[in-house]
Amino acid sequence: MLTRPREFASLVGAVALALVVATAFAARADDNPGTAGSTAATPASAASQPTEAQLQALAKEAQNPVGNIASVPFQNNFNYSAGPNLLPLYNLNIQPVIPVMLSPKMNLIERAIVPIINQPSSLPPAFCPPQFGSQFGCGSQLGIGSIQLQSYFAPKVAPNSLIWGVGPLFQFPAVTKNFGSNQVGGGINAVGLVMPGPWVMGALVAQQWRIAGPSAPPAQTINSFLVQPFINYNFKHGWALSEAPSITSNWNAPGNQKWTVPIGLAVVQTNTWFKLPMSFQLAYYGNIVRPNFSPYGQIRFQWALIWPVKRGR
Repeated sequence: MLTRPREFASLVGAVALALVVATAFAARADDNPGTAGSTAATPASAASQPTEAQLQALAKEAQNPVGNIASVPFQNNFNYSAGPNLLPLYNLNIQPVIPVMLSPKMNLIERAIVPIINQPSSLPPAFCPPQFGSQFGCGSQLGIGSIQLQSYFAPKVAPNSLIWGVGPLFQFPAVTKNFGSNQVGGGINAVGLVMPGPWVMGALVAQQWRIAGPSAPPAQTINSFLVQPFINYNFKHGWALSEAPSITSNWNAPGNQKWTVPIGLAVVQTNTWFKLPMSFQLAYYGNIVRPNFSPYGQIRFQWALIWPVKRGR
């Protein structure tokens, strides 16, 4: 079943807004000198071909969640064997990141996550209308899930020190009915990392609870946890290997239905094409622990436009 016109218009508007806002802030940031929360060297401008050292600095900065970089990643997740009928589920996460200089010693990193979901029907194939045919299930619905806004206050640190950021996060009700929670969530997120040599290593943690919206049974009330350890090793010419599983828990779920634990690997390429820095990522993650009806795993393809922010170190 296709999404209704109002929901499709909301979807298109969300995509357009993410692009316009990130592009505008990135353009302004280039004219606003400031400071960063990391120790990597300033990457080359988009108008020139980067040297090998500048290319590695650009790649490492793009891997830093609180780095001096504005970006718009388009994260395509192709989940397989999802739901009671083991059908594919696709979601596109649009994740604009905007660094804002608060003072010479402090940045505010703002990140939004807008999920666009193509969700298969949960009806058994035997109940599908004739036009779909039982072999392919009962079709799917396209819409927008719950939107998150993450904020990190990230101080400037000394070279080779621990880079860190902490701040609030908020989750807003899904735009499309039944594509996420109708509650408003709030909580805290934090990240810490080090960047020695070719490595970028650290972890991101987040916890959120229901703070507003309709009440619901405990299993449907927001009380979720995320930890994402990440290890990146950067090779020459902008290539990198990355391991960054998003381990999640719904604390209110019963028994062994709380945790999702993926494991996998990603290949990343960061470079300048058409005079614009960007990165590509191809990854596979399999869920070795998962609740009932969640996907067995996913193939991910991510394309990110990036704008290095010209600020003093």
